[in-house]
Amino acid sequence: LQVASSILPRYNITIAFLPSSFTWILPQLLFGVSRKKARPVSSSVIMSTTNTKFVDIGANLLDERFTLGEYRGKLRHLPDFHQVVERASHVGVRHIVMTAGTLKESKQAVKRVRELRQGNTTNVQFYCTVGVHPTRCNEFLQNNPDQHLQELLEVAIDGSRDGTVAAVGEMGLDYDRLQFCSKEIQETYFEQQLVLSKETNLPLFLHNRNVGADVYDVLAANDDKWSKAVIHSFDDSLELATKFMDLSHDVYIGLNGCSLRTAENLEVARQLPLDRILLETDCPYCDVKRTHAGYKYVTTQFDTIAEKKCNPDKLPGCCVKGRNEPCQIVQIAEVVAGAKGISVEELAEACYANSLRLYGWNE
Repeated sequence: LQVASSILPRYNITIAFLPSSFTWILPQLLFGVSRKKARPVSSSVIMSTTNTKFVDIGANLLDERFTLGEYRGKLRHLPDFHQVVERASHVGVRHIVMTAGTLKESKQAVKRVRELRQGNTTNVQFYCTVGVHPTRCNEFLQNNPDQHLQELLEVAIDGSRDGTVAAVGEMGLDYDRLQFCSKEIQETYFEQQLVLSKETNLPLFLHNRNVGADVYDVLAANDDKWSKAVIHSFDDSLELATKFMDLSHDVYIGLNGCSLRTAENLEVARQLPLDRILLETDCPYCDVKRTHAGYKYVTTQFDTIAEKKCNPDKLPGCCVKGRNEPCQIVQIAEVVAGAKGISVEELAEACYANSLRLYGWNE
């Protein structure tokens, strides 16, 4: 109980009175203990949530693992989207931006966000992006490229009118996966998609993977077509981050588990200005793994269960092993705060304010 009294106030958590037969719950709530035989803790035991607030600026919630419970083409469990959102809410997530990577996904994302807003019973607000991912830019050539771009623009304009669309993207460049789309095609349609930002005045949600300064060069050469941007899942050098931030418009740096894998990554995070950092999960990808250099700063753990054993109704507080989700943004905050030598609360407060500023949201 002495340990509880010192730890729980940080998260403003109240534990319901439990009979002695349920005392096994307390250490799991305090320390997130997860052993092979440990019983998962139901989120319903948490009576109040943290005062710390987060914006997950990039979540792939259209992924089949969330919408269908499907993994690698196989159905493993019933959809648990509602439970995923509840877990996010419990750790303080207040806004989630659902990312899209094709024209089809962009239309689906706008529709899904509007549906969620109508039936939302949580304090999590949903938004989405509209755009084509660099590795999927071949889709422009499967139809009339100009018509494809025009359809994207129409979706973005429509979604911007009611605030459903928060940013345009995911667009940019990726030279690690040229087997999916050539460098030339990526460059052509990255530059052409900038019209989405120009016509809607929405910020850019950018992909930058092993491309040197090429994304920077496109932005610098087209600074009349955009006004704000975030470099999503940044894992490059401090020098490149500084170049981005020194552009004539506001550019933020998005950090997730893939941004914090090495000691070099942590040093970049340490030196990034606090007023330019945004947090994201990029779920179901990019979790903080035990092999990552940043894992030493993780203090919040979540009970997990194998995908094929997941039962959302019986185990609502349990994450699926190996599937990242929005609630785990708290771990990103812990790693970045640890690298910078500041409190999680200070880091989270700054990143939350940065997100509101980027998207032009009022609290």
